[in-house]
Amino acid sequence: MGSKVLILSGRGELPHLFKSLAKEKGLETFTVGVKGITDKRSDFEIPFLGFVELENLLRELNNPYLVMLGKFEPSLTFAITQSLINRLKVLFGIGNFKRNFEIFKTLKEQTPSLLPEDAVKTFIRYMENKGFKFLPSEEIRRILRSEFATEGNLNGVPFKLEDHHWEFFKKAKVLADNDIAQTVVIKDKHIVAVEGIEGTNRTIERAYKLVGSHFTVIKVGRTFQDYRIDIPAVGLETLKLLKRFKVKALLLEADRVLIVNKRRFLEEAKKSGIAIIGLSPRLL
Repeated sequence: MGSKVLILSGRGELPHLFKSLAKEKGLETFTVGVKGITDKRSDFEIPFLGFVELENLLRELNNPYLVMLGKFEPSLTFAITQSLINRLKVLFGIGNFKRNFEIFKTLKEQTPSLLPEDAVKTFIRYMENKGFKFLPSEEIRRILRSEFATEGNLNGVPFKLEDHHWEFFKKAKVLADNDIAQTVVIKDKHIVAVEGIEGTNRTIERAYKLVGSHFTVIKVGRTFQDYRIDIPAVGLETLKLLKRFKVKALLLEADRVLIVNKRRFLEEAKKSGIAIIGLSPRLL
């Protein structure tokens, strides 16, 4: 496999974490940000929906492996502002916009649902058909291995695992493997929230609105997780919510869920009295 990687970067710390870890493993790594989405400095930048620009950049870099990391949610303000501007660009054929818009419409027609995973799968197929390569799932996992949750109590905060925790962990795995959800929230031996399209953090907020504080969060990955498409992860934004809502514990599937800024995350969770526990199906 080649030694050059281009990271298509969304919001958050994960793209830069991956770049640092990949460099440690001897890979030449670059980041490309998306205007209006990426919130960290990148080596290159492309416009929103800049398919042609991305293809040109990949060719200029001699076709490195591509990996998509971070959150790709353009702000509402940017989307509204760009909508009129983009229409004018398409109308007058400014730059690559007409071609990019045609590609976008084609991909939208080929995407079976509004789920982010389906959109990513369609994009991967499009790029591979153009001759570009994505970093294999297991290689992504290998590079990030040190940052995944491991089995056991990860920060020393006392927490008693009971039978119902294991039962809900198993149910969460079934939901994940059926592409339904990766996060469930439990309180008083009941599931009070299941992750929808909104993601982990919004699910936690919804649980608080429903049942108040002092609940427990479980997050898992699929048994056959494709890390090109999705990396189950928690980070400092998640931890802020856990603190605010006085969450008792965060139960993470070992070797499947990534902890971004792992050392700081575990230290701050410990200071706040939130137990971080790694669970594994092999222990069931």
